[in-house]
Amino acid sequence: TSEFPAELKGAALGDSTAIRTAHNSFARAEPLIFEGPRPATDDDDVFHFIAYIPYRGQVYELDGLKAGPIALGEYDSAVPESWVGVAAPAVQTRIARYAASEVRFNLLAMVRNSVQALEARVAAAQATGDAATIEGLQLQLAEAQARHAGWKEENVRRRHNYLPLAIELVTLNPK
Repeated sequence: TSEFPAELKGAALGDSTAIRTAHNSFARAEPLIFEGPRPATDDDDVFHFIAYIPYRGQVYELDGLKAGPIALGEYDSAVPESWVGVAAPAVQTRIARYAASEVRFNLLAMVRNSVQALEARVAAAQATGDAATIEGLQLQLAEAQARHAGWKEENVRRRHNYLPLAIELVTLNPK
């Protein structure tokens, strides 16, 4: 898809079964469906997403409204976190440009799964035999696993359709 124009890249992402399945798994079951699409109006919230990524020593801005990635600058790939210092001014500039007219901005970081990262650190510590480090990391790992289990339970609740329960409760107690 690297040679595709922006519109086709978006269509290719939209056609991805894995992405669509993950996205739709959070959609609530709606008993009332309004037929047909409608164009956005001035009162609608229309969102625009921009990603900043490090790749091979460069930081890129990915904006679906642009023809392709925009190179923002180099970062020290020996220090993986240093790319944030290159992306931060671009994010701050964009927020400042719209701060007077738009107050809703979200910043989302995509990071490695904390459980997987801690499992790797535990394995590395076990290779060195450092008992104190291993014990500390295992505690952190147990906390991360409990946090992930909680998130899984929350997602089950988010996906559940509570409308039949609400209707039943209203019917039982009409006051």
